[in-house]
Amino acid sequence: MKTLLPYKYLLLLLPLALLSCGVSKDNSSSSRKPDWVAQRPTNTQYYIGIGYASKLSNAADFQRVAKKNALDDMLGEIKVSVSSNSILSQYQNNQNFSQQFFSDTRLVASETMEGFQVMDSWENKTEYWIYYRMNKADFEANKRRKLFEAIEKSLDLLYRADKLSLKTEYVQAFKLRVKAAASLQNYLNESIETEYYGKNVFLLNEILSQLQDQLYLVQLKSEQQSLQAVAGKPIEQPIQVSARVKTKDSLSAALPYLPLKMEGNGILFRGNIQTETAEDGSAQFAIGRIQSKDPLQVLQIKTDIAKLLKGDSINPSMKNLLVNLEGPIANIRVKIEPIKIYMQATELNLDAKLNYPILTPALKKKLMEQGCTFVNQINQADYVLELTANTQDQGIMWGQMLRSNLEMSLVLRDAHSQNELYRDAKGGVQGFQTTKEKAGIEAYQTMCSEMMNKMYPNLEHTLFNAD
Repeated sequence: MKTLLPYKYLLLLLPLALLSCGVSKDNSSSSRKPDWVAQRPTNTQYYIGIGYASKLSNAADFQRVAKKNALDDMLGEIKVSVSSNSILSQYQNNQNFSQQFFSDTRLVASETMEGFQVMDSWENKTEYWIYYRMNKADFEANKRRKLFEAIEKSLDLLYRADKLSLKTEYVQAFKLRVKAAASLQNYLNESIETEYYGKNVFLLNEILSQLQDQLYLVQLKSEQQSLQAVAGKPIEQPIQVSARVKTKDSLSAALPYLPLKMEGNGILFRGNIQTETAEDGSAQFAIGRIQSKDPLQVLQIKTDIAKLLKGDSINPSMKNLLVNLEGPIANIRVKIEPIKIYMQATELNLDAKLNYPILTPALKKKLMEQGCTFVNQINQADYVLELTANTQDQGIMWGQMLRSNLEMSLVLRDAHSQNELYRDAKGGVQGFQTTKEKAGIEAYQTMCSEMMNKMYPNLEHTLFNAD
């Protein structure tokens, strides 16, 4: 006679039976690799992405790494074509620009990829694999939808800019046109043709043309046509600039809140080289110091386009297009007088004057490279530089070898006030030779290197930053 289990015992055993079934169906941990791992699938209707990650080197986030690799692999299958009427086609000879654009679009695509399917995954103790695919027709439809939305947004911003008066709202209109361009920054390779005030235009080309035209309406004028400056010395009077915008009636109006910048080739500025016009269109630059090796330079004051772009999410490709738009320039010729130094140098070896100085020529050479000049009369100088050095005999080191010790000091003074601006000293630099004179020369040679590496940087900093 069979013994039947009570119904309540069957209910208790059922979950265990189901659990054992679930374990047996865990295919992702199967020891046998699936076909799509061994051989990459191909399908004309789908983009394929296979991602792999090592569990050994990515123990904490192997799934994330594999998913990213799968997306990157799928992106590699998507070809970006360049339309003949696109902005990018005009820059195809510029390899750096093209590479930057493709890098930007790849980054955006990886961050906004949608519509892909997880087809399968497989793992063992050391590996994790994942298989993605995305329908090509759906991808193209998605892309067209996003492009249409971008065009609508761009046109809306452009129409809003058109309604503003450049006479009173120049900066606001410019920024709206920048936003209109930025809306299309992921489509520089596309021929974006649309209707604008009843005419068919290539939209991005139209926006860039409008921005360029708007920049050409600006008139910049500096009150100073030329300046004289001493290298490293403050320019006492600020540089005054005015900005005006040409209006339709061939007149001009003050241009407020326009960011400006000052540039110069081969010039190191100290001070305010970026500013913004006031409500009356005026602005000023307060330059603390100018350092240049060339005695004649040209300062350029221009619209600071990069400042106008701040606050907008603009990728490097679009930024490169916008900052290279041409704008008005106000030129100021600058004659830069070199810093004049009178040098008092004493280089002794065992209290006797060196036949050929060693430290002084090295110091002079470096300062002259920085645009300084040396004068023979103290009343012609801006600064006095004092160098004092002497060696002492330290006797026998070992055998026939003698030792000398070198001490030196550097002092920089204002030639007019005689105020001490800089002082440094170094000692304990030794030389070893068969005679005490030769040992002293060797100590000088070692000191020359020490002086240029450890003492000179602070001297230069003081010289070019002293008031």
